[in-house]
Amino acid sequence: MTDKELRKLRRQDLLELLVEQSREATRFQSERDGKQAELSKILESYERLKGKLDEKDALIEKLKGRLDEKDALMEADKLEAEETLTRLKAKLDEKDVLLEKLKKRLDQKDEKLEQLEAEVEKAHSHKWKEMDECDFTSEIIAKIKTLF
Repeated sequence: MTDKELRKLRRQDLLELLVEQSREATRFQSERDGKQAELSKILESYERLKGKLDEKDALIEKLKGRLDEKDALMEADKLEAEETLTRLKAKLDEKDVLLEKLKKRLDQKDEKLEQLEAEVEKAHSHKWKEMDECDFTSEIIAKIKTLF
């Protein structure tokens, strides 16, 4: 409305216009208050969610730290286990070498024993022949029978 049109209006029309504007202002004010309350709730909710998110982030960082510690411990344990395994393999290799040496010595002793047994058998056979030739065997058998 222009100034000219406004001046032509009657007082009652002007009052109605003012009342209408007042109602509109009140309605806009209540809408604004509702929107303001809604905005406050949204901001409050946002702050609450942001706080929870910050707590979760802190918890995640804490858990990451613990996980890193566990990883470091596991790596240390792994290295220690590998070192122990290497040492045990070396000892096992030493034992294998020692076992081979002992087997070799045992084989040599078995050969020597077989040789000695062959020599003893040969000596016995030779002695029995001598005793047979000297007729000692019948005397020895007779003495043995008298003992039993």
